Amino acid sequence: MGVGLQPLEFTECLADSPAFRENLQRHEKELERTSQQIKRLIKEVKDVVQAAKRLGDAQKALATSMEQFEFACIGASQTEDERVIGRSLHHFAHLIRTIEEERERMLGRAHEQIIQPLEKFRKEHIGAVKEGKKKFDKKTAKFCQSQERTLSLSVRKPETVFQEADAALDMAERDFCQASLEYVFQLQAVQERKKFELVETLLGFVFGWWTFHHTAHDVHADAEPRVRDLQLRIQRTRSNFEETSKQTESLMKKMMEVRQQSKEGEASDEAGGRSGYLFLQEKKAFGTTWSKQYAVYSRGSRLLQLQPYSQLCVKAAAAPDAVPLA
Repeated sequence: MGVGLQPLEFTECLADSPAFRENLQRHEKELERTSQQIKRLIKEVKDVVQAAKRLGDAQKALATSMEQFEFACIGASQTEDERVIGRSLHHFAHLIRTIEEERERMLGRAHEQIIQPLEKFRKEHIGAVKEGKKKFDKKTAKFCQSQERTLSLSVRKPETVFQEADAALDMAERDFCQASLEYVFQLQAVQERKKFELVETLLGFVFGWWTFHHTAHDVHADAEPRVRDLQLRIQRTRSNFEETSKQTESLMKKMMEVRQQSKEGEASDEAGGRSGYLFLQEKKAFGTTWSKQYAVYSRGSRLLQLQPYSQLCVKAAAAPDAVPLA
């Protein structure tokens, strides 16, 4: 709740008592506090808008990355689950962009509907009161000076001088009272005006966020059947993977056993040959060098194919050389 202020009565303006002046100062301090609060609100709203724009840009960048993401197909064809899962990121990107479009619309209206009205209230309404204070202070000073000039007149002055001084004093007092009444009216009017103009403006800001979040809720509701279907496919794919992983682990163990048996028995593979890496020694003028070759020996054709290759330097392999064996 705001600070409790005593009302400024018009009758007190005319009396211009010390109590009235003290009450007037309290109203002026409250007005300055209101001005600073509005200034801070404007800054915070601008910060929120800029932060929301940065978030929106980041979300759209994420959507672009999702659209560009590709699932490689292992094998000649895909299952229906794989096709749906592969297209899911494009669907996610579409959902994000739909929500961000509403965010852009909301933020696009923020300056005109929120920031400008707040700045206008501070500059026009509070600014008008400050101008009214200048006029009030000026008329106060003029009235007090007129009183002092009248008091300083010598009693020996002609009657006409006193009449002119009284007329000037009466005019200064009338101007002061008019300025005082107007200033008090402005002070209290701006305090009342902020109850509906400021709150209405900020309500529009909050309502814009409500609309944005409601749009996100609608997007979620529309996409929910498709998302639920995707969840079921993901669960099914995970279950298939877990079952396949168990079979693969069993196969790996079996392959290691076969490898060990092959090494122990020097057995050949089913094709009637063997394959693996060979190191060939080459004699040169200043010594010997070793080259690593991937060798495939076919017992039926008695051909040995040699292909230079090293796993530590992966690049396009050269064509193998075939060496007939006697």
